[in-house]
Amino acid sequence: MKTDLELIHRLVLEELAGVISDEDLAYLKKTIREDPEAFRVWEETRSILDTPDVKAFLEKPRPIDAIFNATIRPKRNGFWGFSLSLVAVLVVSLCVYFFYPNPQNEPIAKPFNVKNIRLDLPGSETVDLSEQQGDVKVNSFSLKNDNKSLSVKADYASARLATLTIPEGKDYKLTLDDGTIIWLNSATTLRFPITFLDATREIYLNGEAYLEVAKNTKPFIVHLQDASIKVLGTSFNVNTYNPNKIQVALVNGAIRMEMLNDSVQLIPGQLMTVLPGKAAEICTFDEETLLSWRKGVYLFHDTYLSEITQVLPRWFGKTVIMDYPARKNVRFTGVINRNKPLEESLELLKATNGLDYYIKKDTIHIK
Repeated sequence: MKTDLELIHRLVLEELAGVISDEDLAYLKKTIREDPEAFRVWEETRSILDTPDVKAFLEKPRPIDAIFNATIRPKRNGFWGFSLSLVAVLVVSLCVYFFYPNPQNEPIAKPFNVKNIRLDLPGSETVDLSEQQGDVKVNSFSLKNDNKSLSVKADYASARLATLTIPEGKDYKLTLDDGTIIWLNSATTLRFPITFLDATREIYLNGEAYLEVAKNTKPFIVHLQDASIKVLGTSFNVNTYNPNKIQVALVNGAIRMEMLNDSVQLIPGQLMTVLPGKAAEICTFDEETLLSWRKGVYLFHDTYLSEITQVLPRWFGKTVIMDYPARKNVRFTGVINRNKPLEESLELLKATNGLDYYIKKDTIHIK
């Protein structure tokens, strides 16, 4: 009898998630020993998912595990029965996310129109950081650009602003004049002074970044669209990719979010979501999941397809079109790895979540 390869794939996911039964594990081991095709599926699935970061994510203890193990076991009753069981194990976020509908066949997100990592210095000088590595001298500015990490110094103190632009599929680390370290995600722009000379340290962010702010008597302010974040010394993540939504997650320290008509202070472990015309939503978050982008991995579980498709243009430079817009509210669980071919991530979504797609030129069509 021909082996059910979809079942083998699901059992591998159960094995990695730590929820496989002894009976199913014995069946899996026996089948991959005897069937070359089953072994191929086992090997390919593990090569994508069995990495230290993903394994740590799947094995992380969660309070719901005890309930799951006592009351629910994944059954071989088709994809959705398995998917719901696996999601029960992986759900850790308490947040409710809001998304805006997209007209049929309209792009979910357009590619960022920049190809190389670029630094625009005061005085209209532009440096291609993708090409110029090591110690770089540009007029009165000295750059140290090594291994996706940048610092900028001036021969004389200058509060003029420089702009660092990160294209799709890239990420970068910047060390500011005061020692603050900023990790910038794909499709992100940051404006910052070469030297902090004023009574406050102020930068301007559009996109996503994780900041470790150096302690200093000068307040540190991150300007966003229609809001700002004030800190003294702390670590936090900011996401402004959606022009109608701001998300700020505080890892440690303390920050105050200043909005047009409101001010909210966060404590470590809180994620705040701000939407136009609505009160700020505050919930807890899983740090490992939310910050996985810094390692080139996007971990998602019980996540709307509309949110997942926002990541693909930023990470792979492809336009995404939803052929059937009603699917945008379907939830998925899986992994996207920026360091592997796009097709691997799409095939994983297809195999584990029933997502179908096709690629035409530079556009991904979700069916």
